[in-house]
Amino acid sequence: MTGTKPLAGIRVIDLSRVLAGPYCGQMLADMGAEVVKVESPDGDENRGWAPLVGPERESASFLSVNRGKRGITLNLRAPEGRALLDRLLERADVLIQNFLPGTAAKLDVEPERLLARHPRLILCSVSAYGARGPWRDRPGYDGILQAFSGLMGVTGEPDGGPVRVGASVIDMATGLIAFGGVMTALYARAAGRPFGRHVQTSLLESGLSLLGFHAVGWLEGQVMPRREGSSLWNLVPYQAFRCADGAYIMTGALNDAAWKRLCDAIGRPDLRDDPRYETAAQRVPERAALVPIFEAAFASAPAAEWIPRLEAAGVAVSRINTLEDVFAHEQTLANDMAVTARREDGQAMRLLGLPFKLGPGAAPAPQAPPRLGEHTEAVLRDWLDLDAAQVAALRAAGAV
Repeated sequence: MTGTKPLAGIRVIDLSRVLAGPYCGQMLADMGAEVVKVESPDGDENRGWAPLVGPERESASFLSVNRGKRGITLNLRAPEGRALLDRLLERADVLIQNFLPGTAAKLDVEPERLLARHPRLILCSVSAYGARGPWRDRPGYDGILQAFSGLMGVTGEPDGGPVRVGASVIDMATGLIAFGGVMTALYARAAGRPFGRHVQTSLLESGLSLLGFHAVGWLEGQVMPRREGSSLWNLVPYQAFRCADGAYIMTGALNDAAWKRLCDAIGRPDLRDDPRYETAAQRVPERAALVPIFEAAFASAPAAEWIPRLEAAGVAVSRINTLEDVFAHEQTLANDMAVTARREDGQAMRLLGLPFKLGPGAAPAPQAPPRLGEHTEAVLRDWLDLDAAQVAALRAAGAV
């Protein structure tokens, strides 16, 4: 890692699996931390998830959250493996883990023990349902927590069933939140301020936080949001519209001034001046009358005509892109959201960029995700000064 990166010199052990914890670790690596991905000899279950891509047929899911890390295998079911983890943690600043409490107890890696044994360590624990409560020991994945948190309940068409958000938004949001928690703890430690060294977050807490105004509307006013497909129940019109060429655009009136500009853009000043539709509160109950008018208008011309016309009128609009569209777009490329990472043997792969920037010295690490156990010997040599014979003895004992 280069010394110019913000987290150069920070050492991280990433014991987590699947998406949320590993995404946190990847962002720490992108910022220059030395992140060691520790897997069981069987590997992270994420390695087997489709689609499998590239010349080595690797999981896109695994590759998406493990860039910039060094990979080792460690058998925590063996006493020698647990002892080796403790030795690594003596030299680490951060540990990321997502063991269920029962599993952590079996492996003798409970947070309380680790924090007591390693007084400088910042421990980030990611769970499904949170650190407290009767469901604290239940497993869970993104789709399950989309259902439990209510996110799936507000997603879908009005006359259809609930729909899972297409991306793993709760998993990825949890990784972002965990990253923020770890950075806060690192800052507090560097400043010499008293702080809790145990950062705890969960898919449940992240999912609930993503509800935003839907949650506050219910908590404060018992307003139950409805499924509205591509639209929002409290804004009319604001949704996807099909154009004459079959392409869809997303546009609408997010405020009353935008409503007037939108009406002008489609050539309907009569709607703009109609006192029945002057405010958003007045337009919502008129959805059934208004939406067909806009559907018919947008169906009269192709998207390539509507987009510049709406933009010229100051109306927010976007084509509904495919992944092919968005990753070929100059705006995506200009913001470095598609990067090339390489392995030590020169193998290159295209991966997602970092969603925040701190300048050229903090660009994403060019190191591609590790193969299973790729850096075991190198990490044990660099961190613990073990030689080849000692690593071979650990292999023979089943520790690595």
